[in-house]
Formats: sequence, structure tokens, C-alpha cells
Amino acid sequence: MQPNGEQDASAGLACFKREDYAGAAQHYQTATQADSKRKDWRQMLDLAQANATAEVNVPVPKPEYFDRDELLKPPLVRDGDLPRPPRHRLGYGRFKRLRLLLGDVLGAVFTVLMNWLINLVGRRFDYRGKVWTNWYGRPLVLEVLTLAYMREQLNADNLVSTYPAKTLVGFQPSEQRAPLGVSHFRTADGSWNNLADPKEGAAGTRFMRNVKPSAVRPETTTLLTPDPRKISLELLKRPDGDDGQPEMTTVRFLNLLAASWIQFMIHDWVNHGEPQPNDFIKVPLRQGDPARDRYGWSEMVIGRTQPDPTRSGPDEPVGTSSINEVTHWWDGSQIYGSDQITQNRLRSNRFGKMHLEDDGLLPVDSSTGVEDAGFMRSWWVGLSMLHTLFVREHNAICDMLYEAYPEWEDNRLFNVARLINAAVMAKIHSIEWTPAILPNRALDTGLNVNWYGLITLLTRKGKKRTTLPEVKVRNEDIGGIVGNPINKHDCPFGLSEEFVEVYRLHSLLPETLEVRLRGQKDIKENVPLPATRQHGSVELTKKYAMSDLFHSFGNQQPGALVLNNFPRFLQELSVPGNPFLDVGTVDIVRARERGVPRYNEFRHQLGLNRIRSFDELTDCPNLRRKLKSVYRDNVEDLDLLIGTLAEGRRPTHFGFGETLFQVFILNASRRLQADRFYTDCYNEDVYTPEGLRWIDRTDLKTVILRHYPELAETGLANIKNAFEPWDEGPELDPDRHPLRAFDAELKHDPWRGDAYRQPKQLREREC
Repeated sequence: MQPNGEQDASAGLACFKREDYAGAAQHYQTATQADSKRKDWRQMLDLAQANATAEVNVPVPKPEYFDRDELLKPPLVRDGDLPRPPRHRLGYGRFKRLRLLLGDVLGAVFTVLMNWLINLVGRRFDYRGKVWTNWYGRPLVLEVLTLAYMREQLNADNLVSTYPAKTLVGFQPSEQRAPLGVSHFRTADGSWNNLADPKEGAAGTRFMRNVKPSAVRPETTTLLTPDPRKISLELLKRPDGDDGQPEMTTVRFLNLLAASWIQFMIHDWVNHGEPQPNDFIKVPLRQGDPARDRYGWSEMVIGRTQPDPTRSGPDEPVGTSSINEVTHWWDGSQIYGSDQITQNRLRSNRFGKMHLEDDGLLPVDSSTGVEDAGFMRSWWVGLSMLHTLFVREHNAICDMLYEAYPEWEDNRLFNVARLINAAVMAKIHSIEWTPAILPNRALDTGLNVNWYGLITLLTRKGKKRTTLPEVKVRNEDIGGIVGNPINKHDCPFGLSEEFVEVYRLHSLLPETLEVRLRGQKDIKENVPLPATRQHGSVELTKKYAMSDLFHSFGNQQPGALVLNNFPRFLQELSVPGNPFLDVGTVDIVRARERGVPRYNEFRHQLGLNRIRSFDELTDCPNLRRKLKSVYRDNVEDLDLLIGTLAEGRRPTHFGFGETLFQVFILNASRRLQADRFYTDCYNEDVYTPEGLRWIDRTDLKTVILRHYPELAETGLANIKNAFEPWDEGPELDPDRHPLRAFDAELKHDPWRGDAYRQPKQLREREC
């Protein structure tokens, strides 16, 4: 061994490159002992140790690739996969029929009135200014009506099917016979949600588009222009703080659960599957690039997106298409899986429940060393926590159903519990997570109207607020989307490539997890996030109680969605088969590769004004200078991700800008409105009366406290929205809890912490 450590450092690098991370850590440990001043060796030691703990060289899950014949097969629902429909449907007595009739009549009247009013406001008060939208800052009623008008315009102009005209989704033959059970229960792969188009929204079908087909142009000659690695390093990379560590700009009004939650949801909705194993995009690592200096490589390789093997020739309406590995529906497929084999593996086959270990944790897959779940890509402890929580919630729902219906068999208990659990998650996302990241009064009102309807929102509070009131007005605005008729706006449902791109929210992630134990103020341990990946999650959940991990997430802030705030660890990530990958570079390349328009054209396609210069994008002189330099002062080359993060003018209290918001407006309603199980089949026959009550009475705080009641002694008990900081003390900071300012249930002293409110006030909220 050379006394200065060079030989061990070289050996460590060689081990690292061949994915022997434990060996790399040993060599770098010896090297740093020989020369403690070498910061680069210390960084490699930390990275190698984290990779070894996480066992990131193990593929999770085992790689599989799309097969044309499998994708084109009719959906298979075997006998016994689903229960038979109930023999006796809940009857409609005279008074119930009268209430339904009244809801239909009122709905017809209100539909005419609301359509007229929305169009009047939208045309009279244009929502577009010289560059940016201006719907906010108006009276609340005008803001909400303007948002409704914007949504209707998007529904009319921005729903584009990627399948040829007059074909069913997945090129399915027509007039297939629906299997028993699909009328009342979700299938594992998402098929038969639409009884007339059996593969609509199913796993293994195409992503749709939210831009005109002519705007979909997969980039080839310009794929690496401007240099995506340069963009990542100059416009995404977090700067060093005074301590030499990456400095993160935080969001004061959110906690880290908001970051893990959106990834948890995305895994329910979208994934392109494994990148191609033998076809790569090669991104140059230029002179002076830190990765080139560290590894000695001249390029970084990115596996291309798998091609769509079902493309049929010249009749294709869009120039490119990709396949979604998971179901498009809001059906909890990240928990239950997107195929019957996975779903069967996760079930206990007793009382409808899913597998959990005796300690209440998920079972570990022996082949991967990672917790077993319906979707396991990009696994880390934040996902482990939420998967565990909602598997426990599923099992609790099974207990409730079994108590109400002791004659039910395992399969019926499981499938009804799945419906209820998925609806709980959809509700949490719709009226808790989204208002938390966009704490704007008009948006909060609009999202609650989506779920409950305006009448219920105005006339009921707390636990008295129900999704299916005595009279359900048959109108999406007055009566809400949920429980009202399905509406696909003349386009088969499927999430879009544009939807995928606007949910690249990696900047929410911190560099380390600050572990805090309940009842202790000081941070117990700072765990590098790479060490919480894959098997590292198992190690962490063994070391710390799940309630302590939730407490830690509730008291740590995520990163802001702005430029120069991308996690440093994601710019030097190791993945199976590739010791070095810059996710920031990948984020840029994927949009270009998949034909998603660049920023200015994207805005134009969504009915927004183009920017004419970088000076209109941001008021920050330093950002303007860097943007002009990287993009050579050409705003038409500006990438979508960079443009959205750079937007300096944002609607009031928005955590992200208006361009992302356009796709959000469109899809937040459509995910509910196009799904039979949130519309036509959201009723007592399908969900049971007990299931509907469970959904109405449940929010994220309720779920967490149901399974970890010891957290009632923490700041969770002091706040209402579990995605806000779990602050303790009698007075809450308005900047950290902005939603409370316009919460009608808290109008008497909104900044008084819930744990310090008078019992009468708490009873009013519970009512």
C-alpha cells in the first residue's frame, strides 16, 4: 500500500465501476485514513457505503420487456379472479327514487345555468394577460368560475388519443363479452373499466397526448442540443453552502411526506417500464465535467425508452407512442399490482387481507432484498412507509367489512376493500395533497367542489360532509364529479406523455433524511438518501419504529420547485448495470426523446402565451444570465422542465408555476370523471354503505393515527393537513400553514393549534 492512499483509491474506483460497492468502500476507507484531506475520496467513500447498504447493484424488479403478442391479447379474467356480482342489489324505495329524480331535475337546470355562467365569465374576463395568466387576484367566485372555464377549454382541445380512429384501445376486437364480476370490481390489470372498450386504461396500453399530433416530434438531430448534461450542472445543480454541502431551498409550508406521496401516486399512474438494455443515448462528458474527472469516462449512457411494439403502420395518428407498464386508473395499482400474478402473490388469502409480517411491516422479497409490493421501482424508505401504511389500511377495511358482512368470503372482502382503499387515496390526493402544495383559496375550493360538489361544500362541515348526500345533484360543479355520471369528453381515457413530464418533481427531495425520535427535539441521525434506497429501506425500518419515521418526515421540509435546487445525489446516482447516472440529464433527454414539445411550444399547445425573451421568464438577473448563456438566447430551445422551474411569476401561494398547472387542471378532474368506479359505480351497491362512510370520514391524518396512535402525542395532533409541517405549540405560523387562513371550520382563530383548541371547537369540526 502506498502511504498516501493513491493505490487504494485506484482500487476503490475499479471496484466501484464494476458495482462492487462493498469492496469500493473498504478501499476508500483505507485511502481516507492515509490522507484525510482528500475530499473527493471521502465523497466516493460515502457514495460506496450508501450503495453497499442499499444493494443498488440488484435489479428491482427483475427486468422484463414489452412483447407485441402479449400486449395485443384480449384481457384475461379467469373464473375466481373476481367475485360474482352481489345477488341482491340495494333497493330503491319510493323516497329514494324521488330524491334521485329531484337530483336529475336540479342537475338539468344547473347544467344549463353553470355552462352559461362559466362561458360568460371565461369570455368576459379573459384569463390571459400579456404573458402570464391573471385568473388569480379576482373575487373568489370569479376565480373558481375562470378555473372551470380553463378546464373546459382544455377538455375540448387537449385530449388526443394515440390510437387510430375507429379502433378500440389496444387494438382489441369488438363485441367481447364482459366476464363476471367486472361490473362491480376492478380487475388487476385495469381492463374492463369501460365495458365497451375493455382495454381502455389498462396496463400495457399507450400513453395519450395533451398536445396536437402535429406538435409531437421526437427529437433526433437536436436530442443533445443544448447539451443536457451542461443544463443539469449549470441550471439544476444545488449550490454548495458555507459548510461545503449542497444547500437546498425549502418549502416552508410542506413536509417531506408531500414528496414521498407524489411518487407513491405516480407509481399508481404511470411508468414506461425498463429502458432498452442494448440501445443507448450517449451524452458526452466534456473536459472539466466532474464525472469525467472522477470516473475517467468520456460519456454517460442512458437506455432509450422501449419502443411501442403495437404500432400498426401509416394509419397511426401520432408520430411516436409509448406503453404504460401500469394501469392508468386511480386504482391503487402501486399497492395491488398491475397484473393478476402480482396481486395473488401479495394476498394472504385470509379474510381479504394482504401479507404483513408479525411486526406490521411488509414482507421482504428474498430475490431482491426489498419489501414486496405491487410496484417496486425507485424504491426508498419514503415509499416503504406509505406502502406499509396503506396495506395496513386495506387490512383494517377488511376487518370493518367482515364485521358488517361476516358471510363474505376472502375474495369479496379483498376486492371491496381495494375499491375503498383506492378511493381513500384519491380523496387524500385531491383535497389534501394538492391544496397543500398549491395553498390557494380558489384552487382549494375548486378541488373540494370536484369531490363533494358546491352544495355540500357550502352547507356541510367536517364529518357531516358526504360525497353522496340525500339529494345528489346531477351536475359536476353543483353535485361534484364523484358519484355523478361518467364523462370522457369524447376521448378514451389514458394518462399522457405530457402528464408524465410535468410530474418530474425531483427537486422536492433533500440530500439526507433527518431522523427524529418521538419526544426528542434533537436530530438522532442524518441518513443520506441514497442509503435509504432498495435494501437500505429494510435496514432503516428495522432500526427505527415506523412511527418515528413518520414523525421524522412530518418535521422535515422538502425542496422548492425552482432552478438550482436539484438533489445532488440524483446527479451521481448508481443504478443496476450503471454506476453513474445523472437523473437531471435524463429528465431533459426523456422529454425530447418522447416528442414532448419544448417550453414555448408546450405553452402554446395548452392555450397559454409564449414568452418572447428570458427576461419575461424570471426577474432574477443571475438566472437570466445563465439561461441566455446555456440556450444561446433562444427561448424556443428552452426545455420544458427548465422553463417550468424558472417561472418567477406564479399564482398566489403556488408551489409550482402556471404551465404545469394547465396539465394539472386537465387531469385532476379527468382521472375521476373518466373512471366508472368514481362516477356511475360510486354507490352503495359497489362500495357498500359502510365503505362510503369510511371514505367520507378518512383523511391522511386519520389513516396515520389509526395505525400509529402514538403519534397523537406529536405535532400531527396539532395540525389539520398531514402534509403541512407537524408543528407543536399553541400558535401556528401562518406562513407554514397557509391553508388554515381560508378554512371555514377554523374561522374562529385559525392559527390556534388543534391540540390547544377548545373541546367545543373540536366537536364542531368532528360534526
